[in-house]
Amino acid sequence: MTQPAELDTAPPFDPEAARTARSVMAFTPERVAATLASYGVNAFPRDVRAWEDGSVAPTEDQLIGLAKALAVPVGRLMGESGNASLHALRLRAGLTAAAAGKQVGMSEATWLRMERGNAWRADERRTQALIRMFSGLTHRQLVEVSGAREELSECLAKCLGQGRAPAYVSPVTEVLGLRRRKVAEAMEALIADFPPPGGVDAKPKRTSGEQAVEEPPAPPLPAGAMDRFWDLMGNPPADPYAPGAWRRPPRR
Repeated sequence: MTQPAELDTAPPFDPEAARTARSVMAFTPERVAATLASYGVNAFPRDVRAWEDGSVAPTEDQLIGLAKALAVPVGRLMGESGNASLHALRLRAGLTAAAAGKQVGMSEATWLRMERGNAWRADERRTQALIRMFSGLTHRQLVEVSGAREELSECLAKCLGQGRAPAYVSPVTEVLGLRRRKVAEAMEALIADFPPPGGVDAKPKRTSGEQAVEEPPAPPLPAGAMDRFWDLMGNPPADPYAPGAWRRPPRR
């Protein structure tokens, strides 16, 4: 069983969702604690109250047990999700690290190493198993659980800051593993939706003597630009056969 200390981040938790679920079941904190004990999860009524007032978050085992006790999906107690992560997706599926590793054909230790770094690295067969295990991922989620969201965000930010897509089509295509032409079209359309402050003719500065091009710092990605990019890409389902970031060598 996965121990909380093995993970770098605590599970997301929504105290209000927990209070609502307990109210629907008409359970007292004492009843919840007793039900958790029947699942082999140690918790006291004071712990249940602390979770619900937000002063303490449950551990991973407590979260999964609480969902069972209140007869709700684990995801409901985790609240709104932000960027996809292997850790959050596994918890939403109600799986231990050992069970997740088994379903994709790897050891618990290997799974946990990828989960800690949120860096999925696997071949087509295992990536297909991952998609199936999580009831279907979007391609955006597959990119995010491969730890490539920041890389994609930086490329898009530079593209929009300079108003030119060609220089960034190749690195974005490498991250996504999707058709280059589709990526290029989406990036050109994104520039039209988020034109650079200096206009599309803005160019990088050159150093004295015109010896080298000085790369300008990447501006922040405009709000909504990432969502719009994926809309332009058609929000495709995850493609396990695409040679994206997850096909890179494992991180050490």
